[in-house]
Amino acid sequence: MKIDEVVPVETTDEGSPMRFVWRGVVYGVVSSPERWVTRHDWWRSAARAPRGGTGAGLVEMPVWRVDALPLTDGAHRVDGTFDLAYDGVGGSWLLLGVFDDQIEQQLFA
Repeated sequence: MKIDEVVPVETTDEGSPMRFVWRGVVYGVVSSPERWVTRHDWWRSAARAPRGGTGAGLVEMPVWRVDALPLTDGAHRVDGTFDLAYDGVGGSWLLLGVFDDQIEQQLFA
C-alpha cells in the first residue's frame, strides 16, 4: 500500500534505518535493510537542478526496505515490511509504502 508520509527515522552510523515513528507508533527494524535507488517525481517538483550541475539529489532517492515490528502501543500497530526513503532535497525521511496482508483492515476498518 502506498503511503508517502514524512516520518522521523533514527539511523545506524552507516545511515540505514534502525527505528522510525509512524502514526504515533515506534517501530524497530528487525531485518537487514535492502537498499536501492528510486526516482523522485521530478516533474511535480518546483526544485530545479543548478545549471551545469548533475541534479542527482533532485532526481534520485535512496530507499531501504525493512521488516519492522511495533515497539510501542498505538491505535494502528502493523507488523510488516516498510519502504523508507531519504529525501536529500528536503532532508527528511518518507514512508513510501507498507506491505502486509491485513494492513487495509487495520488502517481503514
